[in-house]
Amino acid sequence: TYLIKAGHVEPVGTPLDKGWRVFKDYVESASGGQIKIDLYPAGQLGGMRELFEGVKLGAYAIAQGDEGAMASFYKPFLIGSIPYLFPNEEVGMRYYRSEFFRNKINAGLIKHTGVRFLAGASYGFRCFTNNVRSIKSPADLKGLKIRVMETPLFVTFVRSMGAGATPISFTELYTALQQGTVDGQENPVGIIADQKFYEVQKYLTVDEHVLGVNNILVSEKFFQSLHENLKEILITGAHQETYVETGGRAYEAHVESLDVLKDKRMTITTITPEEKEAFKNASQPPVVKWLKTQIDPGLVDEAFAVVEQIKKEIAAEGKPVN
Repeated sequence: TYLIKAGHVEPVGTPLDKGWRVFKDYVESASGGQIKIDLYPAGQLGGMRELFEGVKLGAYAIAQGDEGAMASFYKPFLIGSIPYLFPNEEVGMRYYRSEFFRNKINAGLIKHTGVRFLAGASYGFRCFTNNVRSIKSPADLKGLKIRVMETPLFVTFVRSMGAGATPISFTELYTALQQGTVDGQENPVGIIADQKFYEVQKYLTVDEHVLGVNNILVSEKFFQSLHENLKEILITGAHQETYVETGGRAYEAHVESLDVLKDKRMTITTITPEEKEAFKNASQPPVVKWLKTQIDPGLVDEAFAVVEQIKKEIAAEGKPVN
């Protein structure tokens, strides 16, 4: 019998927390009680960086990660943050389940950090907000001060369109917006509503530039200590979590949170496909050029080919790609 600690950073009741409770219940039930999970929500075991380090060092068996925190420990994870790489959530989720991701990115993560990616869930596409003007083109960003995550990729992305990029901790973001330290920021719509950024921001642009992905991470040492059937149960449970969280976040992003932001009198701009292409053409090449100086350029090119193949597969199934 294994009694293990598992932690995430979100409050009880969010789509992520509900998904993790499905994960816990499934694993405990399917394993016949051989694995029991002691779940610590709301950052009780620390923030994203502390959680990753805890799994890496073996303090916790399982924890949450996201694309930003992961990249600071293993740079090829930055591929998933290339702006406008994924036209929709299904393309993004299939990328994270692809053979390329499993055999190249996840295998490298395991080798270099001793941490395994079990599954990833979408928490929505990142979008711009600001206090100065509506943004409908890259030129509209020129001169604005935008808060970004503390990673050079996002700095490169925002600067490529003429805006100033200011890395600020997420915990300090609301105050920075309130005090005018920055004019705007970028986050998924659900987070913009949850964090009440509408109190300190006037304009929202739904451009969906980078897909936010929450991950279930496991210590490779712990994972390899399990019998094969328990490994499969853990993987299946992790994927069960992603369906719950992704579905909940999709509803938030496309219905619930937008309704909240409209009620709070934010000016909402949803860009057209042609306008989105202009953002992509302005920002993606500089980011790709920078990323190829940080990791194997061949990995980047292969990832683009994988995404194109996924889009073809989805189209062949009669589903919309964009």
